This record gives sequence, structure tokens and C-alpha cells, in this order.
Amino acid sequence: MKITVNNNFIDKLFLLSVMVGNTVAISFAKPLEMNPRDFSIPYRIFIIVFSLFIIYRERKNISFKNISLVSLIGFWIFYIIKLTYSFNNYSFNQDVIVSENEDIFRVLFMNLLPSAALLCINYNKVDFKSITKYCLFILCGLLIVNYIYGYINLDHIFSTYYIMYGHIGASLFIISLFLLLFCKKDYKLYFLFFCLFLGLFNVIQSMARSPLLAIAISSFYMILLKGNRKYLLYAITLLLLLIGLIFLHEQYGDGLITSFNRMYKWLAQGDTSSRGPLYRAALEIFYSNPVLGGRILFEDGVHPHNIFLELLMATGILGLIIYFLKFLPVFQNASIFLNINKSNIYYKAIFALFLQYFTLVQTSCNLFNIPEFLYFSSIIIGISYSAKNKRIE
Repeated sequence: MKITVNNNFIDKLFLLSVMVGNTVAISFAKPLEMNPRDFSIPYRIFIIVFSLFIIYRERKNISFKNISLVSLIGFWIFYIIKLTYSFNNYSFNQDVIVSENEDIFRVLFMNLLPSAALLCINYNKVDFKSITKYCLFILCGLLIVNYIYGYINLDHIFSTYYIMYGHIGASLFIISLFLLLFCKKDYKLYFLFFCLFLGLFNVIQSMARSPLLAIAISSFYMILLKGNRKYLLYAITLLLLLIGLIFLHEQYGDGLITSFNRMYKWLAQGDTSSRGPLYRAALEIFYSNPVLGGRILFEDGVHPHNIFLELLMATGILGLIIYFLKFLPVFQNASIFLNINKSNIYYKAIFALFLQYFTLVQTSCNLFNIPEFLYFSSIIIGISYSAKNKRIE
């Protein structure tokens, strides 16, 4: 008997795996008192194998006329060449040098391979409505468990950097707000508001500025998409109240909320959390070789904390152009994400999540250690490419 597997189910499982799979994987180690690598490594292997399967399944549709795919592959090959050259020709601390092979592995198998697989999917057939629902339930469930665990053990369940911890809540907030604005008839309102405030609480509790800024930008996008002046007025009022609350907290809050302290320093004093010297150093390296760039990282392994500056510093103008060339289908089909009445409404939720991580890479993380940005980039590119070519299976 021949066993067949529904392609739509496979695509849905793969998309869920790259969108929230890592969040699930990093939630087991602390409660079970195990090494985080015991969960992150199996997750990475799963994504690698799944990516290879997607690429193999779609091999007939892979075309090097697809400029996004060519741009993706070309950039990361160029980056690996620059990475190898940098480690051979620039001085680095010993702990940075030993990470060279791991960095190459991450670039090839956690960045390039899954990103290429995501570009191969026919998004005209993907059920984003159910994917959004599953993401909502998974994130909500994990954060509920997180705070129950935190109440008992005074800790959180996620083995991750504090900024990325905040972005888990930001994702839940963004999805909840999207559903409240556009799809509330499919959910209980009290549940969506619960998820909204649960996500926001997690963002504030994370002590990071980036998630706060990300939800502000993504929310503004969704409210503009709604096209209702009343909602826009509400959003501006809430933003002003938040800024006022941040300033009041600085005067009377005794430093209770760390994320508010950091936001105040940024708004009132222009504080960049010591990023200023990194920005200037990155520009100096770029100016010394503007076409191809210089070293990929600073001597201590630190990066500029801004995707544009890092691209210019590490790969020059050539690398910057090759990198963003993959977004050409998105610009050509921008109405998919900017017109509420055109295409699948859930495409806008994916774009809002992309904006969240695009905001993140302006202030944190380097080119190859933030897969969420790379994956959501490939998804919106794939959506644009599928819509443009109207692929039918």
C-alpha cells in the first residue's frame, strides 16, 4: 500500500517549526535541569533534515532565474569566504578563533539551508489561518507555564538571551493584536486580550528595549493597515501615555522596571547602551575598504549591533546589494502587505512579525545568529514570489 503525505500538512509543520519550534525547544532545559544543547542540537538536526526534504520535494520548481534564491546563496557563499579570510588575516581572541567552524556550520545549515527551503514553498497553498492560530496557542501556553514555573522557582523556563526572551512576548502581543483588529470573530475576545497583556507583560519583564520598540512599530503598521482614524488616535494616545509613564517611572518608580529605565535613557539622553563606539568602529572598517568590506567581527567577537553597519563593515557595498537583492519580489508586490483588501489577510500577520525582527536587527544580534529574522524574511519573499508567479500544484 502506497503511503502519501499531504503536502499542505508538510508545509504547515515546517513553517511552524521555524516560526515557534526553537521557542518550544529552549523551554525544556531549565525545568528538566538539563543542558540546553540537549534540546537545541536535536532541533537543529530536525530543521536541517526537514529543509533538505523540502528542497528535494520542490527540486523541479527550483530555478536560478529566481533572483531571491540566487541572492541568498550568493551572499552566504561570499560571507563564508569573507569569514575564512578574516580569521586567517585578522587578529581575534582565542575564544573567538575556536568558533570559526561553528560559525560556518551555522551559516550553511541554520541560515542558508532553511532560508532556501522556505523560498521553495508554494505559499498560495499554505493555510496561514491555522498556522497563526497554532502560534497563538503555543506561545500563550508556553508563557502561562513560564509564569507558573517562575512563581514556584523564581526563574523563567527559556534558555535564551534576555532580549530574545522579550521577543517571545512580543510575538504573542503582535499576533493577538492582529487577530483583535482583523479576525476577532474567530476567537473569544477575553482570550485575545489575555494573550495581548500576557505578551506585553513578558516584554516589560524582559528588561529589554528592543521588544518594546518592535511592538510599537509592528502595531503602528497594523493600525495603519486597519485604515481607521479612531484606532490611529487610540494608538497615538497610548504611545504618549506610555512615554509619559516611562518619564514618571524615572522620577518616582525607584528603578523598578529595568526596561523603562533603559527606554528613558534612550529617549531623554540618546543612550545607545555603549553601541556608539561600535558604530564608529564599523564605519571606520567600511571606509578602509568600501567595496568588499573588512573583517567580519571585531577582535573580541563583538559585532556592530546593526545589520546595515555590519553588512557594510563585513562585506562592503557589494555585500549590502547582494543581501538585499533577495527582497526585490517584496518591493515588486508590496501591495500584498500594504493593501488590506488584496491577497490573504494572514500575510499581513507574517509581515508584522517580520517587522518585529527587522527592528531587532537594527540594535542587536549579528548576521548569522538571529535565524528568526532570516526565516521571516524568506517567508515574506516566498509569499511575494508565489503571488507573482501564481504557482499551482
